[in-house]
Amino acid sequence: MKGNKDDYGDVLRWCHEHKIRAQTDYIMMAQYNHETSNLANRLTVEEAGKVISDIMADDVDYQKAILAPDFVQRCNENQFNPERRLCGVGISSCCMVANGNVYPCAGWQEMILGNLNETPLQEIWDNSEKIKWLRGLKMKDLGGGECCKCDKAAFCAPCMVRNANESPTGNPLEINRHFCAVAAKNKQIVLDWRNEKLKAVSK
Repeated sequence: MKGNKDDYGDVLRWCHEHKIRAQTDYIMMAQYNHETSNLANRLTVEEAGKVISDIMADDVDYQKAILAPDFVQRCNENQFNPERRLCGVGISSCCMVANGNVYPCAGWQEMILGNLNETPLQEIWDNSEKIKWLRGLKMKDLGGGECCKCDKAAFCAPCMVRNANESPTGNPLEINRHFCAVAAKNKQIVLDWRNEKLKAVSK
């Protein structure tokens, strides 16, 4: 957030020194009731770009992946793949809270899949109509197919709850242009870094 954008690096370094797995999420989403006042704390695209650059500078494994010979091929596979899954909700994860409600993920409290006081988790997981719908969604469903044609898709992690929470109608398939702008910044930073490193190697 704006309040800790200059300090989070110290937290990550402390975690790494103590062999604690830690990651950074630099994209704040709106509240599940579609209130957006909290987004005053969200990083601008330029501020997010600074975080992306810092993450890349510190992550040796990520650097290796970017410089790998198959990097461009992997990008193309993600960019123009209408059958690409959107995320792991209802496939590898769900979320439960104290009142028994089951959600696709922690932030998506408007999407109630069932309640454990009324229905066993196994039945919700196997038979909920909402979870079946979520499992069937692909990249081609986002924005009427716009996302699967986007040349920034490899640098974007579409998140239905981010879309839903910020959409006035709660539509998880409505494209959120802020995330598009962050994906474009991510692509620019990664490709500029990669080209610079490859040029240095070829000299």
